[in-house]
Amino acid sequence: MSDTGVTPWRAMTVVVKALTGAFIVAYGLFFIAPETMKLQAEVLLSVIPARFDAASQYRFEAWYEPFGEVLGHVFLHAGPFHLLMNVIAFLQAAPLVAQRLSVARFLTLFFVSAAGGALLFVALHGGADPSVRMVGASGGICGVFAAYFLAVRPTWRHALADPLVRNAIGMFLVINVGLAGVAQAMGWLPIAWDAHLGGFIVGGLAYLVLAPRWRGGGPWGDHARP
Repeated sequence: MSDTGVTPWRAMTVVVKALTGAFIVAYGLFFIAPETMKLQAEVLLSVIPARFDAASQYRFEAWYEPFGEVLGHVFLHAGPFHLLMNVIAFLQAAPLVAQRLSVARFLTLFFVSAAGGALLFVALHGGADPSVRMVGASGGICGVFAAYFLAVRPTWRHALADPLVRNAIGMFLVINVGLAGVAQAMGWLPIAWDAHLGGFIVGGLAYLVLAPRWRGGGPWGDHARP
């Protein structure tokens, strides 16, 4: 099995470049914005479970307001290191998945994964405490990784039948869900492991629906197994 690593920028599809640029530009605008605007952006775009609680004083006032959080949180990061780690991770998996899918399908997979991560975070952190919140593109990126693992073999069945792919999936989940959960529980890093898990599950399911027929050229070789 061989992995080519991060695809050169010039070889990436337009949608990968556009989303990467959007993450960076959004953080830049947030960084230079006045404090009042930063606070407004955090309220509008952060996933805040308390706002999803109908009994909370912080609940949404209009039906469309949840969409801002469920989808918009991917453009809000906690700092430059958070942004850098997400961009690096995104560029590892997104090029192959974007090559397999059309622009519309890739964007659908990414944002549906992000929504899945956000909703699992809300489900596991329900309550009236508005200080509990989540930002970042990690959920969507984990969904792209799920699609990536399924795309490295001729079909998703071949992928799941291959121990190399299964081991890679297991390692990914150990790091991004298991160790992230430990880091959160111990108070070392506020990593939303639940958003990672939700995004990964939804991304994998979305790829099964959205993926076209196999056209060859997987980054780990063919190694097809029945």
